[in-house]
Amino acid sequence: MTARKDDVLLRAATGLEGGVVASGSTCGVVTGGALGLALQYDEAIETRGAPAEAALLAVVGDYVRRFEERHKASLCRERTGVNFYTLKGQLRYLVPDKIVKCLRHTSGAVRDLHGAAGRLRPVSDVHSHPRAVHCARDVLRGIREQTGTGYPLLERVSVVFDGGLGYQGQICGALAGAIMGINLLFGFDIRKMTHLQTANSFISGHLALLKKKPMNEKDPFTVGRQIVKRFRDEAGALDCKDITGRSFAGWNDFQAYVGALGECRNLMELMIQEASHTMQG
Repeated sequence: MTARKDDVLLRAATGLEGGVVASGSTCGVVTGGALGLALQYDEAIETRGAPAEAALLAVVGDYVRRFEERHKASLCRERTGVNFYTLKGQLRYLVPDKIVKCLRHTSGAVRDLHGAAGRLRPVSDVHSHPRAVHCARDVLRGIREQTGTGYPLLERVSVVFDGGLGYQGQICGALAGAIMGINLLFGFDIRKMTHLQTANSFISGHLALLKKKPMNEKDPFTVGRQIVKRFRDEAGALDCKDITGRSFAGWNDFQAYVGALGECRNLMELMIQEASHTMQG
């Protein structure tokens, strides 16, 4: 799809595994694929702005819908039936057919991503907004302003999380932004890790999900779990469709909604503060 590689973007995506810190929300294959699509079109996003972002979101929405049609669900908890926060759930996940199923879905998603690659379809009716709202991007920008830790490419491509990934009601962009933001500091540099280091990190991260008290304050799953809990306690859910109680028709509909609703802005501010505090603690 693209020959471009970006290790920092991979590090930021560490916490998306298992439906965002194994919370069972949007499958990491879906969120990772959406970021891959955005990387493909980053030059257009950077040079053309809002029209390119709107076109990208349409492509991402198509990708999410194709994934759901192919696999019947896009939420990790629905696809696997696993609760990673219990020992029983983690043991169930280790059953070979569960892991093989995830790997099979990954290969199918890669084919869909290749099919989605190409020119963005122009979106000509994008309404001008003096300060367009992008949940994940605004959180990442806020974290950078408070901590000094940020990454321009990540901020640009994070637009895919608008409306829960291409307006499909998936994981809330504010939460996704916070998790990706902390992983700029705590995430794994996967290309620099040996197979043994990767396995050890996988095991320790999953063990951290079972502990009532934090094991390692620098482990991405330990700190990510706390942010997910704080978000759920405040919002009552993790997915955009459950928080807002509605779906979005596209760019203009989404911008009109988030621009007028204080609840979404409050959640973004909460995630900026929680992530920044975690990174500075």
